[in-house]
Amino acid sequence: MKKMIFALVALSMFSCVSRKSAEHLQEQRDSLSGVVAQKDSMINSVFVTLNGITENLNAIKSRENILTAAVDNGEIKKSAATQISEDITVIGELLESNRRKIAQLQSTAAKLKAANVEIASLNKLIAELQTQVDNKNSEIAALKESLAKMSIEVQDLTARVETQNDTIELLTETRTSLEEEVKSKSDLLSTAYYIVGSQKELIGDHIIYKSGFVGRTLKINENRNLDNFTAVDTRTFDRVEIGHRNVTVVTNHPADSYELLMDDSGAVASLVIRDPARFWELSKVLVISYRSK
Repeated sequence: MKKMIFALVALSMFSCVSRKSAEHLQEQRDSLSGVVAQKDSMINSVFVTLNGITENLNAIKSRENILTAAVDNGEIKKSAATQISEDITVIGELLESNRRKIAQLQSTAAKLKAANVEIASLNKLIAELQTQVDNKNSEIAALKESLAKMSIEVQDLTARVETQNDTIELLTETRTSLEEEVKSKSDLLSTAYYIVGSQKELIGDHIIYKSGFVGRTLKINENRNLDNFTAVDTRTFDRVEIGHRNVTVVTNHPADSYELLMDDSGAVASLVIRDPARFWELSKVLVISYRSK
């Protein structure tokens, strides 16, 4: 009986010790799992940060290629200069983001080292990334300087273009004014006047008068009023409708420069100008009279 009791006590004590050992082992395992999970999280953070830096570098390279091409071209328009300035600002922001990410990598590397996980290649990569960021800063500074210089050149060119535009505008206005003046004078030189009327009417209006004693030749009054005359353009005018008999061309025009056309009734239907230059060279006034029955 005593042996049985001793065995039960011993078994109870062993069971208690085994349970405590198992709990201790579980605690150790949980602790190790936590450490491993923390290290995995930090390593994952490293890769996430590296991916972010890579994306920023690709974006910088893309914008930098555009900027370099624009600056090397040597000619920057005002709108292009504004866009370049905006691109440089974006690149600066990307570089600042990379600086923060590199600092985050350095902090993570220090934590890994404290946890007895040191990755030599990571430290080397961080150093290379820092060098890249520093180099890009120098390149962007140089681009900013080039842009500032070219912006000044663009402003100077713009000012000169505006001055030239003002000059061109003034010359254009002057040319327009001269063209209008020339046209006005040309129109004036090409303007002629004609009138068709009976002798009685034309004499009564003091447009013509009879001269001499024999035949009483019709002559034009030099002090005539042109109010009743019709103005025409000698460059396009070539015919005067008459429709009367006993027609006389009072004004002086070369006989071979015009022709009187007759109708079937024997009346003069019209006067046709065959040679305008010769017809109007002696007088820019045409007076045609006829005698009424």
